[in-house]
Amino acid sequence: MSGIAASVLVSGGGDVVWRTDGGSAQLDDLQFTLGEGPGVDAAASGELVLEPDLHAVPMQRWPVFTPAALELGVRAVFAVPLQIGVIRLGVLLAHRDAPGVMDDGVLTDMLAFAAAATEALLGPATTGPNPQWVSGQIPGYRAEVHQATGMISAQLEVTQAEALIRLRARAFSQRRTVADLAGDVVARRMRFDDNAD
Repeated sequence: MSGIAASVLVSGGGDVVWRTDGGSAQLDDLQFTLGEGPGVDAAASGELVLEPDLHAVPMQRWPVFTPAALELGVRAVFAVPLQIGVIRLGVLLAHRDAPGVMDDGVLTDMLAFAAAATEALLGPATTGPNPQWVSGQIPGYRAEVHQATGMISAQLEVTQAEALIRLRARAFSQRRTVADLAGDVVARRMRFDDNAD
């Protein structure tokens, strides 16, 4: 594997709770910005998403994600839902910079890691008076995105779901990450009710 990330589900996307260095952060940001990709599908369906060759994925499956991921050098993606029964908590997303199927041993390891990650999400770090994912101690947590979404919702008098869609759309149109644009909103360098922008 070239990289792997574990995300917890939140309204409108996922917050990364753990990831390897490099392309994992970019790939996760890409899915979060676009609202499509293997992690999004695995979270929605509760099923494994195993795509050993992104060049072979039908364009209508992920019309914007696939070319953008290929541009990042990602050639294969594998997503496993983190779930207990039908309750989905998050997604484990792995990627490779070379195409190829995941052999049975690697898939078994990934499923075991997904089970351990699910258990860890329910363990001491996620409970108690000051859970790590709420306090922002976990790298990749998108607290600023949630704050910006609330600010945009108030500025435009729309639902938070629509505010997040607008934040994602503007980030995509400006070729920026959602987190980067959200930082500008929270710092009050950008407003969404300003007709000049």
